[in-house]
This record gives sequence, C-alpha cells and structure tokens, in this order.
Amino acid sequence: MNNRIYILYHGSFGELVMEHLATSGYADRMVGFSDLKVTSVSLDEPENNMPEDIPLRECDLLLVLGIFPKAGDLVPIIAERTGATAVLWPIEDPNLIPEGKYSIGEELKKKGIHVEFPEPLCSLDRSDNEVVNSFVDAFGKPKFELRVNAKKKVIEAVKVIRDTPCGSASKVAAKLVGKSYKDMKSFEEQVGQMHDNECVAYMGPERPIMQQAGRLLADAIKEAIP
Repeated sequence: MNNRIYILYHGSFGELVMEHLATSGYADRMVGFSDLKVTSVSLDEPENNMPEDIPLRECDLLLVLGIFPKAGDLVPIIAERTGATAVLWPIEDPNLIPEGKYSIGEELKKKGIHVEFPEPLCSLDRSDNEVVNSFVDAFGKPKFELRVNAKKKVIEAVKVIRDTPCGSASKVAAKLVGKSYKDMKSFEEQVGQMHDNECVAYMGPERPIMQQAGRLLADAIKEAIP
C-alpha cells in the first residue's frame, strides 16, 4: 500500500529521517514536509498559532519528528487538515516529549485519527493500524538476513530486511561483512560502537534511548545468525 506521508519536523533528527526515506525509495510517497519552528501555542485557540506558510498536503500518515513540546497542540489540527488517518510521533529525546501528550492523543482519537508514540522509532514492529503497518513494512525495528561461514564464524553477506527510519541499520550492516562472531561479547561490543557512531537518539542515565536502540540492533543481528 503506497500511503502518502507528510512530515512535520524540527531539528537534525527530522532532517536525517527525511533524507533517509527519500533515498530509500520513499521519495514519491513523501507528499510534503514542514519545519515547525513554533515554540509555544495558545491553549485556548491553538489554531491562531498555525504558521501561514505551512504548505499542507493531503496525506495518509503524518510523521512528527522533533518538534518543540509546546507546539504539540497544533498536531491534531494539522492531522485533520491533511486528512491523515494515522500519526506517528516518536520519542527520541525526553526533552521533546509533547506537553499534554495524553490529551493530544485523546483529541486525535476523537477525530478518528490513530496515534502512536514509539520510543524510539526503531522499536516499532507491528501495529493494529494498516497505515502504520505499511510504513513498518520497510522502516522500524531492524531485521536482517545474514550469510555466514559457520565453520569460521565469520559474516560473509548481510541483507537488510527492515531498516531503521534513520538508516543506522543499513549503515552498520555495510560494516559487518568480514566480522567474526566467534567471541560474541566482543562482537556485540563492536556492533554497539558502530551503532552509537550512527545513532542520534538521546543518551542519558535517566532515559538511555540510544542504548535501547543499540540493543534492538544488536539483538536483530544476533537473531539473524543461522
């Protein structure tokens, strides 16, 4: 299903995901994108804070990436105006969790719009919503297919079955050929370092989202070893 995607973003994470989707065969599905720089919104009349220069386009999926927490009340308005039936709003940085997340989610549901807040976006596996599932067919929780030399315990070829939305999985995959997994602990440490060099998710002791994403990637690679 070639669902149309509109991207509402702010910051480097959104730019990274947009670039990766565009270069991974999804350019024709991306009907539009807007850098939402709004830092605060009126609680009583949020529509008054809608930027006039946002070129809204009809879509099926609204992808929200890295906007300011206080701009969240604009999302239900934008989702309704674009005709979106689903919203994906990943949490990659706890400092950008939308204020009023629960009430925003309830407002979207009242409008008949499905919403999910995956943390992080690469943890997304399957959904009850077919529009989200169409996206997850290609991007979400990483999945690989490996060809190995079982005797030498060396990786000979890697195929990315499902990439991460930011592209970290495909970037790491390109570096795996020739790697030995004989010492699994050492191998996982190497994978973790390669991931951390590519991942832009938040990393802090209270919410180590980057570490969570790295674990998802390492587990996916281990599961793919025959």
